[in-house]
Amino acid sequence: MAYPQPSLPRRSSWAWLFAFAALAFSSVFVDTSFPRSRSRRRSIVKAESENRPPWDGFRALRTAAFFGALPNPLNAFSPNPGSTQIKAGELLWSAQNPKSLVWGPLDDVVMGGASQSFLKGTTWKGTIVTEGGGFAGIRTQPIKPAFDVSSCAGLKVRVKGGDGQRFKLIIRDSYDWNGIAWSYEFDTKTLLPSMDGIVEASAAFTEFVPTLFARRVPNQQFDKSQLTAIQITLSKFGYDGALNPNFKAGSFELEVVSIETY
Repeated sequence: MAYPQPSLPRRSSWAWLFAFAALAFSSVFVDTSFPRSRSRRRSIVKAESENRPPWDGFRALRTAAFFGALPNPLNAFSPNPGSTQIKAGELLWSAQNPKSLVWGPLDDVVMGGASQSFLKGTTWKGTIVTEGGGFAGIRTQPIKPAFDVSSCAGLKVRVKGGDGQRFKLIIRDSYDWNGIAWSYEFDTKTLLPSMDGIVEASAAFTEFVPTLFARRVPNQQFDKSQLTAIQITLSKFGYDGALNPNFKAGSFELEVVSIETY
């Protein structure tokens, strides 16, 4: 059953395109301000460049295009993709990829950062740079038709590695690029690890937190008939500006063994 949701402020696809263009413009073209101002800005840029790699505007645009975030007038004429029924105990992701999910990196480059990650098989690895950003993620392309998980209680994720850090399992119930992200935090450090080192987290749909840009959004209800994307994120932030207590900048590696309903 779908639940009505209040309209929320969000950036349109055009706004994202203009933001990327502005960042790219500012990083390529010469500063035409006064000499003293130019000298000060060059000093700031030099100091920042010593702490982090330069921002890659083209990678940001490629990321947005991969997830369909760039404006496409033809989308207005696309039919509703509908949904497909998913039962409890069905495997959504594993090395065999039973649902043919298409994953891609969703790192802080889309916000002007320099972190970078990639997924090979079931292993996700990368490097997080906190200066100017501070998160890396992998996300599925929009799931069409959406998964109808109305008969399920939640998702069970099994991972290996992670160096004890705290990750977020994120799901979505709309095709908005910047719609509400339903987030569940889980730690890769456990007092009772399995013999094979796999950590299992059971995330009930009622325990996912509705967020916009990692800030809680009140009075929301997850639409279980429309699971449209799955995402895993490692961020220096928790919710509402609070820091992630189990986070380390630099390189990381996490094997996403499986994701299934229960």
